[in-house]
Amino acid sequence: MVAITSAMALNESMLRTSVTWFSSHVLGVPYSQLMRMIYPRPPYKRFTITKRNGSPRAIAEPRQRLRIVQEQVLAFLKERSGTVRPAVHGFVVDRSIVTNAKVHCLPKTQHILNLDLQDFFPSITFYRVRGVLRKHPFNFSHHVATVVAHICTLDGKLPQGAPTSPFLSNLICRSMDRDLTELARRNRATYTRYADDITFSFNVRTASRLPVAICVVDDDGHVTLGTELHDLITAKHHFAINAAKTRLSDRHRRMEVTGLTINKFPNVRRIFIDRIRGALNAWERNGYEAAEQGWQDRVIIGGKVPYEKVLWKRQTRSRVVPKLKNVLWGKLLYLRMVRGKDDVLYTRLAGRFNALVDFEQSFGSFAAPKLPIEPVVRDHDTAQEGVFVVEWAGDYHSSPGRHEDTLQAQGTAFAYRELNLLVTCDHVFEVDATVGSLKAPTDYEAPEIVNKSLRLVRPGTKDSWPARIVYRNRQFDFAILQFEGPVPPHRYFSAMDTPIKPRADGLLIGFPAYQNWNLPDQNEQKVLNRTEPNRSMFSFTISGAGSIRPGNSGGPFTDDRFRVAGMAQRGAYMGDGHDECLCFEVMDTFVTAWRSSTKSTPTTSEIPA
Repeated sequence: MVAITSAMALNESMLRTSVTWFSSHVLGVPYSQLMRMIYPRPPYKRFTITKRNGSPRAIAEPRQRLRIVQEQVLAFLKERSGTVRPAVHGFVVDRSIVTNAKVHCLPKTQHILNLDLQDFFPSITFYRVRGVLRKHPFNFSHHVATVVAHICTLDGKLPQGAPTSPFLSNLICRSMDRDLTELARRNRATYTRYADDITFSFNVRTASRLPVAICVVDDDGHVTLGTELHDLITAKHHFAINAAKTRLSDRHRRMEVTGLTINKFPNVRRIFIDRIRGALNAWERNGYEAAEQGWQDRVIIGGKVPYEKVLWKRQTRSRVVPKLKNVLWGKLLYLRMVRGKDDVLYTRLAGRFNALVDFEQSFGSFAAPKLPIEPVVRDHDTAQEGVFVVEWAGDYHSSPGRHEDTLQAQGTAFAYRELNLLVTCDHVFEVDATVGSLKAPTDYEAPEIVNKSLRLVRPGTKDSWPARIVYRNRQFDFAILQFEGPVPPHRYFSAMDTPIKPRADGLLIGFPAYQNWNLPDQNEQKVLNRTEPNRSMFSFTISGAGSIRPGNSGGPFTDDRFRVAGMAQRGAYMGDGHDECLCFEVMDTFVTAWRSSTKSTPTTSEIPA
């Protein structure tokens, strides 16, 4: 073992100090061959694409033989680079423009400061790359660092188009990210960076109270960067600031972070949705060929239509306008990434797109990829496919040696976040359903109901399926069910991104005073208050005394987008006369606890909408 460890240490030392060893063992090519590839100038192909504002963007893409070498260098560096700073969201696995926006998307956020680093990649020189490679954690020798820097740069700069450039840019910016994070902390602000886009958010309501170290706003509303922030970026870390892209916004206007609005939740602009709807409307009304022609006429770059008047500005290498069907497919996938896979707006638009593709394919050869659609509840009709009547019909162990075979209880259950995870109230399974008198609970209690006696009924179709209880928590009156056997076709409810607020409108869905085969009630309600009455049991009350009637227990309370805000309960913890719902945050906590105890994994499937 000692010999193996010593050999590994020796190999690692040679990789960092010997360029011939590094070339042969990491890159898989002799150093003599590598020299011919990168000297006097590495092989690239150049082209330009058009930016959003119409100006050209120069791209330098490495030839295949160089790209292979760069990808090997990238893998070697990533393995030894350590963790990425929390403030960095660009070019990092599991982080994106959405995670970057979510950091600032908080109810307390009142101001957003956006600034842009000018000529980001070109401002990172060969010498800066070599310098960072000579430091911890790489500790390359001067010779090895020089060769690696030559592999990754072009004309002494980071090329925009090489696979190593994004990773190296984050390495170069690590000390700047540290300093700006500390600056934000000292001034009670929040800092993030996505590539060359820098964002600060503030909680102060008036612009005059913004920290002068970061920005200053004059009487005319003109914003000037604070001296400390400006000097950190320019003098200490040698980046230039694009003054034309520096802007300050507040909650009374649209606040944006990396192109996403964050006033309520990370979202695309309204015009983005309007253009998708317009294209789908044209396709539905006139057929695909006419819609495609209209698209081509309005999106020609550098042709007969002025660039400023095109419908959507395109970035293309070949300057050939992509097909409308491909543009819609890409835009809708972007919408899915931003708003979530089970977002109601996305599923509606994606359903229309898939229906149009099916229609075109029924008439002949029409090639277009379809969009993934989660079976999520998105309107009043589909809500009926996500709720079930809970019937517990016998085999209750009422006393030792005695079994009850009659119908014991009814309630409502609904599929939550996935197809085979249904939630309801625990008191549905109690003979004495006085929730306030239950014994002190544990976090998880094994089911007391024989599984075969529990069924989930869909009144609309008169079908029913056996189910089992997999989790119970009596204190919070919460239970998790699963189908016993094959999962029937149905839909599930997604959840809100943030807690529902007082005075918000919502929908109470369930089966009060259930009679055979009646459809679920969907009653409009208003949130009255949000409380925390007992050991972090977050709940909220809704309008109308007696709105939650026997049989409603366990039904979803949703917002106007049919996303779950909470689950209807009987309000025993608040006393008589209150209509109380358990918040979805608590439900998520118990679902996570159950998964941890069983090592369960989600099981969802995608079906056409």
